[in-house]
Amino acid sequence: MHSLFYLLGLAALLPGGAAPHFYCANLYEYLDGGAEAYHRYGMVALAHQEYRAGGTDVTVDIYDMGDALRAFGIYSAERSPGYRFIPVGAEGYSNEGMLNFVQGNYYVKLLGFSDDGKSASALNAAAQSVSAKIGGGRSLPRPIPWLPSNGLVERSEKYILNAPLGHKFLSPAVTAIYRRGSKETTLLVSLAPDPAGVVRRLREAFQATSAAGFPVQAWRGASALEGEVLFFACTRYAVVIINPPPLADVFVKEILETAR
Repeated sequence: MHSLFYLLGLAALLPGGAAPHFYCANLYEYLDGGAEAYHRYGMVALAHQEYRAGGTDVTVDIYDMGDALRAFGIYSAERSPGYRFIPVGAEGYSNEGMLNFVQGNYYVKLLGFSDDGKSASALNAAAQSVSAKIGGGRSLPRPIPWLPSNGLVERSEKYILNAPLGHKFLSPAVTAIYRRGSKETTLLVSLAPDPAGVVRRLREAFQATSAAGFPVQAWRGASALEGEVLFFACTRYAVVIINPPPLADVFVKEILETAR
């Protein structure tokens, strides 16, 4: 159990006056079936509060993820590029009845219910209150600062802490979606400490063969789940291209140039 001093500090970030509830290893009592994802990202604790603001019932959940990268990781796992993004925290999005944002070590999720279906103003007020109390910088962490920009789908980046593509040896990794023409491609960059070792294990996992015509030693493979993959070692990273685009050699060249 966390110290009283820590819990008081976490509770101080909440906007309302109602007594908070705290969860940690017992998160399953609150998120039946959904707790494991937060534990995989190393959640420290959750402060949960419910209160009424005007005609709106508001629920506020503040997840302390321990550091900004893990907070971004769980946030990025739940966002989608098509959401309606709003200027709160480092980044946030909203829809009628909900508002989520990430800032520093915290992933904040708010829900609102009102009889007239208009809860946006209460949620915005609560979000701004929490954001101001968190304070500090309001920029997203960038575990991979060099991703090629051509065709990158905005806000498609994800930070995956455990078993990307189902393989623990790829952990941790960053993924991003690219659109080149009508084709959608996923770029995965593994941050594992031994890129050459990762490539060797990928060759076995995908029964890969050497791929000619690239400016780096590359391999092609496939699986029933991912389809075609192309992968190679690049400086301090192992790079996997899932569903490679037309002119894949051009894409690989861009990756090599930006990763220098």
